[in-house]
Amino acid sequence: MFFKICLISFLLFVISCSGLEFVYNDDINLTNPLYKKTAIVLSGVEIKSFYGQNLKYFGKYEEKLYTLLIKIDEEKTKRSVKSNQAVSKLDYKLLFKYQLLNNEKSCVVYSKLLISRFTFEPRSEGYNFGSDQSLIDLYNQAGRNNLQQFINSVSGIDLESCINED
Repeated sequence: MFFKICLISFLLFVISCSGLEFVYNDDINLTNPLYKKTAIVLSGVEIKSFYGQNLKYFGKYEEKLYTLLIKIDEEKTKRSVKSNQAVSKLDYKLLFKYQLLNNEKSCVVYSKLLISRFTFEPRSEGYNFGSDQSLIDLYNQAGRNNLQQFINSVSGIDLESCINED
């Protein structure tokens, strides 16, 4: 009797899970068309963690089909200045200019400007390691989010057609 109840319970469990749909059933969201096919050239503002993030998202190229030029510019705006001229709030604006080149056709395939922003509140009372680490974390997050936006935007385009062709 116990065996029959266990068997029926197991069969009901298997039948109830038969209509299970996976969230990531669309392959376009899972694939990066540039992974292990792209050489990266960085210029502009140096963000040390951005080099490692590029390896994570693009891998070390095995075949150099594309070259991705990334130029990073930074704008700092003082939002709040105290009476002793110490800055209490800084707005950062990072401009990432992406240009994807097809090496076989020697042409530009995709070009995009993406902007990341964040606000930082430095601590001016002596040297503060926590404040420095907080700024590094904000740069890391901005770079990571920006790379993810770029990959999402490039995954839906045709990488074989040049944008400067007539």
